[in-house]
Amino acid sequence: MLLFLNILQTALLLLITAGMVYLVYRSARGARGTRKSLHSRRREVYGDLVRLLTVLAKTGEIRKEELLDFRSRTHDTALLFDADIAEYIDTIYARGVKLMSTHELLKGTALPVGEERDRITVENAKQTIWLADQLALIGKKFGRYPDVK
Repeated sequence: MLLFLNILQTALLLLITAGMVYLVYRSARGARGTRKSLHSRRREVYGDLVRLLTVLAKTGEIRKEELLDFRSRTHDTALLFDADIAEYIDTIYARGVKLMSTHELLKGTALPVGEERDRITVENAKQTIWLADQLALIGKKFGRYPDVK
């Protein structure tokens, strides 16, 4: 009887060990998949940023739909990048909103010629120039993330 219990104990121990090895293997495999998806998600955010800035460079304006799409696709940047990059993307969004709103004001007829219109025109030009300059600087800004390019 004692021999039977020893054999059973050894078999159960081997079964438990095999189960643990399998769980560790699955966990490591899953972590690799998560890492890959993190890199692909970072590339997507980088692509969205380049796409938005390219539209601005081509047309000189950003539409509301483009900004909303950009925001919805980059809302999780704080989880994907460090605080500096997340803040940078938020700044691009905020400046894009300013550009869009000043462009809409200038396009409309409600704003008469005068100081207020001149002030809004200057603000519009500032935002356009700053955002257009970002297309050339974006590679350096994301230099810490070689998997992005």
